[in-house]
Amino acid sequence: MENLNKYDYTTTVKTETLTTGRTYFTPDGDYASITTLLGKTADKTWLQAWIDKVGEEEARRVSKEATDRGTLVHEIAENYFNGEDVTEEIAKQELVTAQMTRNLIKAVTTGVEEIWGQEAVLWSRKLKYAGRSDMIGIWKGKPAIIDFKTSRRKKYVKQIKDYFLQGTAYAFAHNEMYGTDIRHLAIVITVENGDPQIFETSAVHHFSDLQSRIKQYHKMKKEGII
Repeated sequence: MENLNKYDYTTTVKTETLTTGRTYFTPDGDYASITTLLGKTADKTWLQAWIDKVGEEEARRVSKEATDRGTLVHEIAENYFNGEDVTEEIAKQELVTAQMTRNLIKAVTTGVEEIWGQEAVLWSRKLKYAGRSDMIGIWKGKPAIIDFKTSRRKKYVKQIKDYFLQGTAYAFAHNEMYGTDIRHLAIVITVENGDPQIFETSAVHHFSDLQSRIKQYHKMKKEGII
């Protein structure tokens, strides 16, 4: 596994959370975060049903715990793939977080052959969105967007459609900005008390759905719904 720093990636861009969601102020314009865009246009029926079941207070607690753990796991993995020794950092974490971090790192190392960059800010002037990609590089011989996720439970393909759309958005923006032809997506999910999962797909299969969701977002924004 090589860390090549192949492109001169932008890793620092001003962001703000506005009433319409997280916004990136890029050199080419102010664009909605792709995660905000997908979140605002997602079907949240299941989420509301879960909140109704467990109560708002418990839902907030569980969501915050998951967000905090996800951020921590991502940060340690990023440090590892930047060549740092994270042994002590992992050892300081509670058992579940430590194991999820080890599992994520191990799963990523099974597929990644070259690392072009991490936490690169990517944006599309054509489709007007921006985001930050976990990793870009070569995955099993193919240029790829490699995304890290954490989950309390095992995921199924039908549950992670938006992960594919997010990866597709990163691939399209990277191709637009750097003249590449990235099509492959590798979504690596580390699961609480379970084996990590790896889902691979082609961005080509999801681009039409991405365009539809972007169009839906801008329509909702124009109508004042968001």
